[in-house]
Amino acid sequence: MRLGKKSHVMILVLAVLSLSVFSMFFQVPVAQSSPVVTAYKVVGTTDLGNPGSESFWSSIPWTNISLTANIPNAPTSGLTKYLLVKAAWNGSDLIFLLNWEAPKPAYNAWSAAASGIYPPASGPGLFRLVELTPGVVYKVVDNSTFSSYVSIVNGKEEPGRIIFNYSGILLPAPNDTQIQVLSNGTIILFHSLRPMEKLLYGDGMFYGYYVNSTWYYPDRAAIMWYLGSGAPSTMTMVGMHIGGKYAGQVFDGFNFTYAGGSLKLPGGSANIWMWVSGATWNSSEDPAFKVNLWQNESDTGLSYTDLHNHGFAVPLFTNNTNMYEVDTSGIWYAPVKSSGLNDSLFYIWTGAKYSNGSWTVEYVYPLNVPSSYEPFFAHPSEGNIYYIAFAIWQGPLGETLFDKSIVPNWLTFEMVDHGYVPPTTTSSVSHVVIPTAVVTVTVVGVIVAILAIVIIAAVYRR
Repeated sequence: MRLGKKSHVMILVLAVLSLSVFSMFFQVPVAQSSPVVTAYKVVGTTDLGNPGSESFWSSIPWTNISLTANIPNAPTSGLTKYLLVKAAWNGSDLIFLLNWEAPKPAYNAWSAAASGIYPPASGPGLFRLVELTPGVVYKVVDNSTFSSYVSIVNGKEEPGRIIFNYSGILLPAPNDTQIQVLSNGTIILFHSLRPMEKLLYGDGMFYGYYVNSTWYYPDRAAIMWYLGSGAPSTMTMVGMHIGGKYAGQVFDGFNFTYAGGSLKLPGGSANIWMWVSGATWNSSEDPAFKVNLWQNESDTGLSYTDLHNHGFAVPLFTNNTNMYEVDTSGIWYAPVKSSGLNDSLFYIWTGAKYSNGSWTVEYVYPLNVPSSYEPFFAHPSEGNIYYIAFAIWQGPLGETLFDKSIVPNWLTFEMVDHGYVPPTTTSSVSHVVIPTAVVTVTVVGVIVAILAIVIIAAVYRR
């Protein structure tokens, strides 16, 4: 039996109407422009030796947060597809619990910054290796112009300057550039510098960071707090600049307007809490802790704080000018001040563990922020809305520095004065809790369907 045109249209309208009602009562997920991360009030203390084991976490559900590539089309970017987050506070501390899947942990990989202040450091992660885009070729030019240049190709020193060529785009390399050419023609750049990475990226030559079974980078996790007044000017995560070591740096004849890590968002600033498995993880698998780096003031330039068997998160501050380290030493980035910050590097405590193919990292942030830290740290309090972001780096797979997995949009965050209250049900009556957003979408859908029926009926009566 064939259906007429009128029957097809009526069936379609009824299907839309039925789907609207179905989605309301069965709660088909509706996309939210800005997911909420809520910190619930709890009673208890943390156990950073076994993160996530505290009893209060069992009553708080995970928030599933989607991540995306920071560098579109780079094979080593966006490797973590989602991040699970819980948050709580106990009156004195704000606590975050992060969990993400990682097929291989970055055991014994140094943070390049930490290894830079420890001369005997050895092992993976001491510096970055950049894999150039397939199709990039090179030539060592030895003439009077480059008579003072030396290049290193496959371990052999050659006079002259390396010139990279990608589809006619030429990029001269700095003096003493070292490359290795693999058997398949792939070019690996050694001891990669931030400004050079900006130049490679701008010319389409940056393919990703190179790793193999013996050379890789530490795993990392970061929480970023927007410090500007009100909401960000755009909820889209525009991220940070890929740039020089500092704003206005002149590198090999190129001028860099922006510093690498400076915030792209106009008029904004942010506080970042960065956990690094190769520097801030209190474990024998962390080479910095293994050699007691943080107890050696002659190396760090900072007075040691007893870490009580926990690790820490590096506090960073970024604005439209530069990325800063919130201490007086400047191990990862330029120090934000030259004095007066005391033990700020160790202010944010962390605990971490790797098990069953996943990292679990717990952050503890004291809410009574010292006045000397105040311009550079977040100040969350109960009853207010804040804007936060997350990033994850999987070092053994090639993510490091600006190559990472990030949230596509800012997320809203709030602290509430009660514990998590799950939807209530009884044995005799089932209460369906319908979110306001779902009700709104459903009502609009029903109205549209009814209007469509009225219009179609009027048309077919003519």
